[in-house]
Amino acid sequence: MGKGFPFVTVVVPAYNHENYVIDCIESILSQDYPNIDLVVINDGSTDGTDEKIRGLTGQGGRPFRYISKENEGLIKTLNLGLKMSDGKYFCELASDDVLLPGSIKKRVEYLESNPEVDAVFTDAYILDGFQKTGRRYMQSRGRQGYDSKYHTFTDGWKGKTRILFPSGMIKRDVIDRFGAFDEDFRYIEDTLFMNQIVIFCKVGYLDEPLMYYRRHSGHTSRTGRLRQRMMAEGILALEKLIAMYGEPVRGTLEKSLFNRYMRYAGFGIKNGVGSGELSGVLKKALKMRPYSARALYYLILLYLRKDGQNR
Repeated sequence: MGKGFPFVTVVVPAYNHENYVIDCIESILSQDYPNIDLVVINDGSTDGTDEKIRGLTGQGGRPFRYISKENEGLIKTLNLGLKMSDGKYFCELASDDVLLPGSIKKRVEYLESNPEVDAVFTDAYILDGFQKTGRRYMQSRGRQGYDSKYHTFTDGWKGKTRILFPSGMIKRDVIDRFGAFDEDFRYIEDTLFMNQIVIFCKVGYLDEPLMYYRRHSGHTSRTGRLRQRMMAEGILALEKLIAMYGEPVRGTLEKSLFNRYMRYAGFGIKNGVGSGELSGVLKKALKMRPYSARALYYLILLYLRKDGQNR
């Protein structure tokens, strides 16, 4: 079956999405591409997700692999999916997102027709809860077009391009080159891996929605403690990239890293983040820019906050 069509592994990490997971899986199984290796991994869901998926496995039709395990978090679940993937191409799809018809085939055709490209990303329509919309993700993020059909690392950090990671299809040998998702991260799992791809690989862009990307009340709000952790992981990603690759990326990333230090310090002072952690961030910022008035101002605010607490 599907002779001449390279295998595509699609990994779906599922957690507490009983209302959405069937639509997600069926959108993959109904694709018009013959050689799909679908791996669904239930990460210890506490709702009816497991029951819904098992119901699909007993219906016949196109087979897929299913694993149900204890909760370990998204990144470990994705890494298990990577270990199980053996297709020429790799995709990830969240269990509350949906592929559009032809999504797999169009991306494979693009990569097969452009062998110099290592990964391709696309646009998506937005799902508001259960409501399908005609709004495109890139337009909602202020990206209505691109100067080039390729993403570049520099353009990305200058804000000229944006990648929706779940829309991607990546060559397996690229994944082998960079290894697994970094388990130091929990909240922005794809940032480091995505930028490694953009730094060292040729990345294509199909200016066409090939999936539905869901936004709904079930998504965790980016406020308070979660926002702090996401900001901290954003800093960690840039620090790791600079430490790993040095001068080729330093000039591009240091401005962005400094600005993230400042945003984190401002947020932390306002929201009561520990003084020791904030002092460490500000010292890193001042090492980069010793005469930054903004960083020195935040240090003064931090000192005044500590002094007030000691009285």
